[in-house]
Amino acid sequence: MGQDRIGIGIVGLGVGQWHLEEFQKVPEAEVVALCDLDESKLMDAGRKYGVSRLYTDYRELVEDPRVDAVSICLPNYLHAPAAIAALEAGKHVLVEKPLARTPEEAREIVAARDRSGKKAMVAMKFRFLPEAAYIRRLWEEGKFGEVYYGFNSYIRPVGKGIPRAWFYRRELSGGGALIDNGVHLLDITWYLMGCPKPVEAFGATYAEFGPKGKGGVPPEDAGAFDVDDFACGMVRFEGGASVLIENGWAAHIDRGVIAARIFGTEGGASVWPFYIVREREGESSAEVPDIAGFSFPSQFQHFVDCVLEDRETFSPLEDGVVVLEMLTALYRSAEEGRSVPVCG
Repeated sequence: MGQDRIGIGIVGLGVGQWHLEEFQKVPEAEVVALCDLDESKLMDAGRKYGVSRLYTDYRELVEDPRVDAVSICLPNYLHAPAAIAALEAGKHVLVEKPLARTPEEAREIVAARDRSGKKAMVAMKFRFLPEAAYIRRLWEEGKFGEVYYGFNSYIRPVGKGIPRAWFYRRELSGGGALIDNGVHLLDITWYLMGCPKPVEAFGATYAEFGPKGKGGVPPEDAGAFDVDDFACGMVRFEGGASVLIENGWAAHIDRGVIAARIFGTEGGASVWPFYIVREREGESSAEVPDIAGFSFPSQFQHFVDCVLEDRETFSPLEDGVVVLEMLTALYRSAEEGRSVPVCG
């Protein structure tokens, strides 16, 4: 492809179908190749979206000369091998969250990027919400003073949220609810706090529904369920700030909950619902800013811009590694029943 336009290959047509549709909205991108093990799904997507270069093996797609960049939307255990293969083939890479199953696998992706000299980014979509981008801008301007605490919560009612089989096998996923949706909520809260260095974590995990064949898990699959369906914990950062996280695929709650908030000495903010809090005359005052004119690119447009303009991303692999270090420490704390250091 020319320097003003890049060819995109999509690997995995689960969440990858969303990537496909979003890349088609980017004027400087063209989806030129698709890959999925399910040949029927692959052929249907090729016909629907007008893509003729179709593969059932990602190792073949990354060698396609028309592909400049690869969007990896595979199960977690395949993130590292697919990303490394793409980078070694000279392709730019966008990797769905989490970056990998473990920090060690994630660092291997970073090393492959460094060897290749290509652009690579982890797909943390909440960083690209206009509301989150606006809050981050205010943090950069110092409007919140010292941000000392963050809170996030993402909980689904029983029967509404335990995903398909590979998600609840630790060997394939690396963990359960905490690494699935918790990675998004922890990342966005940490990002809005300015990405302080984590030093210590305390966590607790539970599996009260999946192993019993409840919450949407077929009874015949219950024996394979070896991850958390609910987790909570706290991470402490250098300097004393902290973040609290709670995340569940299944809980007896009346409706789904999603929240991410930060608290500072001069103000605070919430992403869901969106509002900003400032101190006025000694009291807290909340407002919902009009951000209709606040322009911020989608993560797909941003990825393409970074490739074409040789820019650094707002969602670097290094951040994906740190988030995995925090999640790993929370899991280790839950297993050991004590607080543990977050190893950088």
